[in-house]
Amino acid sequence: MKKILFILSLIFSIGLNAQWKGKTSNDDQKTMMIQRHMDLYPKNDQSQLKNIFDKTAKINVNGTNVSPDELADFERMHHKIFKGIQFQVGANITSKYENGQIWTHVWAWWSGEGKKSKESATIPVHLAFKWSGMKSNEAYFFFDPTFITNEIALNN
Repeated sequence: MKKILFILSLIFSIGLNAQWKGKTSNDDQKTMMIQRHMDLYPKNDQSQLKNIFDKTAKINVNGTNVSPDELADFERMHHKIFKGIQFQVGANITSKYENGQIWTHVWAWWSGEGKKSKESATIPVHLAFKWSGMKSNEAYFFFDPTFITNEIALNN
């Protein structure tokens, strides 16, 4: 019985891993759409977000769900309380997996100086965008919010 359970577990785990095989690109249209936004964000330009996100997209920023409009407001707020914002992209790739899902992943470093605190920081960031056609309907943004949260507190 234990052998059967072990074999079934092994087959199940191999099957799960196989569905995440796929083709990856760094110069396809989806990757370029995301890159365009990464280039515009330091200029306080959120115009590309409407091209990226479906109006009902589920965007999770460190565990908090926001709408595309709320994400744009969050980005504009950055420019009110920070100066010298930079977004240095280390990698920006889109993968089409065998299970049919398409994801764009960005690994980058956000940096800026607090206008009130005069402190600077560089924060590693991971962004993941799930696509449905040419619009992202789901996204996840991961970063340590401590520096940003502390600067927000100084501005309240």
